[in-house]
Amino acid sequence: MREVTAEDVVTVEDLRKVYVLRGGLRRRRELVAVAGSTFSVAAGGSLAVVGESGSGKSTTARMLVGLETPTAGRIVVAGREHGSGRITGGERRRRARDIQMVFQNPYASLDPRQSVSSCIASVLRLHFPERDDHWRRERIQRLLDQVGLDERQGRALPRHLSGGQRQRVAIARALAAEPRVLVLDEAVSALDVSIQAQVLNMLRDIREEVDIAYLFVSHDLAVVRQISDEVIVMREGEIVERGRTEDVLDRPQHPYTRLLIDSVPRPGWRPRRVVGV
Repeated sequence: MREVTAEDVVTVEDLRKVYVLRGGLRRRRELVAVAGSTFSVAAGGSLAVVGESGSGKSTTARMLVGLETPTAGRIVVAGREHGSGRITGGERRRRARDIQMVFQNPYASLDPRQSVSSCIASVLRLHFPERDDHWRRERIQRLLDQVGLDERQGRALPRHLSGGQRQRVAIARALAAEPRVLVLDEAVSALDVSIQAQVLNMLRDIREEVDIAYLFVSHDLAVVRQISDEVIVMREGEIVERGRTEDVLDRPQHPYTRLLIDSVPRPGWRPRRVVGV
């Protein structure tokens, strides 16, 4: 994988997250979720983080956006260091202008009482208070167009939209803050394959139009191949392999990466029936 450069929009050095688990009789043990990860994302680039459940990939993403506090390490986004101490509301809004996150379940992150347009308008009022209503209406329409939603869908409540449409709303809301980085945590894993392909194509087009970088967390190697330039493979909190996506997926070096690739069902695969279960 390439070295960190001045053109990187995200730089992570020796990132570590340890959870302290307490049991009965004052027992205490530590769970190392992320064990000293170092990586970078180029401005306008796309990095995928892959691994099985419990590998530390989602914890890494949550630390980047400030939803988890690192135990140790350094995070720099858009040239600004993200410290681990308490931050003010103003600092939190400033960070949100640098990096936004799209979650796996958009319905859980959307206000069911807000229409799509109102949801986006709330973000615009927060981050661009100096702008007037006319600018906001035009900006909302551009964002809806960008994610493939029409004016009728803009007036709808989340419950009246399909899963794919709700995920498009979540992406539009994240883009409304004009971030430099978009973190997508299993953002298409709950979608049907055909809808998944549409959303991935949309994300590719947005990246070509807008100066934005992606950090894409996924367990789906087909998705990773389509969306990312580079990939890191995590296992039990550690990065075990990294490189250009096609190099890692076509010529894996680490046994764990080969195991992940070999676990992908091939055409014609049929599940075996287990007798007695």
